[in-house]
Amino acid sequence: MNEFKAKVYQTALTQLKQKEALLTEERKNIIESILEEEKNSAGDKYETGRETMTQDLVNIEGQLKQGKLDIEELYRLQTIKETPPSVQEGALIKLGNDWFLIAISIGQVKVDDTKVFLLSKNSPLGELLIGKKKKDQVNFRGKMHLIEELV
Repeated sequence: MNEFKAKVYQTALTQLKQKEALLTEERKNIIESILEEEKNSAGDKYETGRETMTQDLVNIEGQLKQGKLDIEELYRLQTIKETPPSVQEGALIKLGNDWFLIAISIGQVKVDDTKVFLLSKNSPLGELLIGKKKKDQVNFRGKMHLIEELV
């Protein structure tokens, strides 16, 4: 695997794991707050506060579940070692001046002062890129973009 591509995967995985750790801590704090509320409160105010915290907890647990799926998907795609003949999941593409990794939609990571955008194959740009080859052009948002690199 290309060294830069390996760094992109490692940076993305590190970022996802950091987010997971923050969400886990936040989840723990909410659970502690719910338990504390049970000891100290009664009445409508208690019910409203507890409901809000419960909704927050459900939201965080959903984010944690998605984060675990994203990490698993990145590990799966990282096992693809050879350069693909055309754009597919796991491909790193230089489109004009921008780098894109077709993987999961988590936005931008910075690797060696280079911005790399992680996007899903099902995103609008991802769908345009799938199946294209190096030196092909794609029309995205009214502009033509050349695939300069495919790793």
